[in-house]
Parts: sequence; C-alpha cells; structure tokens
Amino acid sequence: MVIGEKKNNMVLCVGRIEGIKNQLNLVKALNGTKYQLLLIGAASVNHKNYYKLCRETAAANVKFIDNLPQEELIGYYKKAKVHVLPSWFETTGLSSLEAAAMGCNIVITDKGDTKEYFKDWAYYCDPASPASIFEAVERASNENFKDSLRTKIFSEYTWPEAAKKTLEAYQEIIGYTD
Repeated sequence: MVIGEKKNNMVLCVGRIEGIKNQLNLVKALNGTKYQLLLIGAASVNHKNYYKLCRETAAANVKFIDNLPQEELIGYYKKAKVHVLPSWFETTGLSSLEAAAMGCNIVITDKGDTKEYFKDWAYYCDPASPASIFEAVERASNENFKDSLRTKIFSEYTWPEAAKKTLEAYQEIIGYTD
C-alpha cells in the first residue's frame, strides 16, 4: 500500500475529547513547538468543561476539528507522521490501530494493555508527564514507519479475527469440541 508523503511535524490525536483520553497533557506537551497538533473529535457529553479547558490552553499550533466521516479522516491519517493517544488507561485504542494501518507512527500510553498489542512498534509515554509525551512524539517523528506493524494489524487485528477468537473463548468456556 502506498501511503504518500508524510508531514514529519503533523501529529494527530483522534477520539472523544475527555479526561481519560488526556488531551490536556498532550496540548501542554506540544504547545508552541514545531509540531502541528490536530485533535479530531467532539467533546464527550459529560466533559464539556474539559474540552473548553483544552481549547483555552492550546497555543496557535494546536487545532481542533469536530468529528469527521471516516472517508475524510483517512486523508489526515495519510498525511500525519504521528498519532498520539496519551490516555490515563487504554485498551488498545481503535484510532491507534487505524492510524498505524495508514502508516502513522504511534505514541501511546504505557498504562493498560497497549504493550500487548503494539509491542516494540509503538513509542510509549507516561500520561502524567507532558515532557514524556513530547519526548515520545520527538522519537516517533524522527523514525521510519515499521511496515511489519501494518502487516500484523491486517492479519491479526481484524473484525473477523476478533469474532473467531471470541467464538473460541466461548467454546472453551462451555467445553465445546468438534
């Protein structure tokens, strides 16, 4: 798959704007830097004040884009070099999988089960530390994308594969054998 030319200074964060996703520390980490940070997603229903605080804290290099149709989102994934999800806790992050499938280097929290999925392909950060987030973005923006991550996503992290694993788990629980 040919992705096209990436912009080394373009950083995405795709997802609901809410406290657990920790966009505020991401904004603090990249404020006033060479990076163009695009936060794509709407405020979560119960997190309007958090969203407002993120916007008030953001410097000129940080832009907010409301929810986008998947077709439009693909264009951003194609251009961005880095996708960041610095959540306080994350169970993989579908937007990180989507971004990696489109050739983005992934910066992700070191909290939750992210290492089980992304292993050495991701750049991990401490969500409590804007400095750690910034350092991970710096590393990710300076490295080439590892196509083996995309291969793994398309072979192992698909909906049919998830359904197959779920069925196998249920069969194991009930003691089903062919």
